[in-house]
Amino acid sequence: MNPDTRVAVCCYSGDGHAVAGNLALYQHHECPITILSPEDSKVTITRPGIDSRYAGKAAHIGQDSLDRQIEHLKILLQYPEKYFMVHDADSFTLDPKFPDYLYANPDLVWSNQVNDNIPQHQGTFPKGWPHVAFQPPYFLSRTTIEKMIAAAPSVVTSPMMPFIDYFMVQLTYTAGLPWRRFQGCVCCPYNLAIKLVQTDGISIFHGIKQPAQARALYEGRRQYLTQHTDAPNRRGLKA
Repeated sequence: MNPDTRVAVCCYSGDGHAVAGNLALYQHHECPITILSPEDSKVTITRPGIDSRYAGKAAHIGQDSLDRQIEHLKILLQYPEKYFMVHDADSFTLDPKFPDYLYANPDLVWSNQVNDNIPQHQGTFPKGWPHVAFQPPYFLSRTTIEKMIAAAPSVVTSPMMPFIDYFMVQLTYTAGLPWRRFQGCVCCPYNLAIKLVQTDGISIFHGIKQPAQARALYEGRRQYLTQHTDAPNRRGLKA
């Protein structure tokens, strides 16, 4: 269903409960799963097909968080798979089957891209760069990961935006990689997310903090596909 693909979930001890609560949404892809967390804030899940790895320091923003992101990407290259769907604890994809367009264009950096309209950030974007953030999940290939890691020493951390979401933009552009936004993705709070899944069939989410909310979105997606039999990527979702 999702050939040669590993699912990774980046988290820390404070949101380990969300990872455990959303585990079915990671397992339904029928891929091996790696839980990635900091050395000083570990999340360990012991289940068949799941392993837990640790690297870096716990930090929401700042250089420690960016260094940890690189260490986690390096860990992924220790696995044999060619493709990686990389989540945070509050992101998931509702359809078991990943879209075919990802595998047709695997050496693009795919993300839940959002526009960055924050006034204080506008002057920090280099000339010619899009004013965007690359938010989870990310669909990456071994090629894109290798090039991001190689580019990391050349990235100058922005003091205004020391965030992983922007760091991923910097890695992508410094490495000269092409990029694209997932179709049917959104980063938003639950009250908007549930409306979008019911009206537009959105299937890729970031920013959903509670497993009960994730389950409600899954049910909303199932109902949407029942009502829209011509919707793409229906394979694998249980009625």
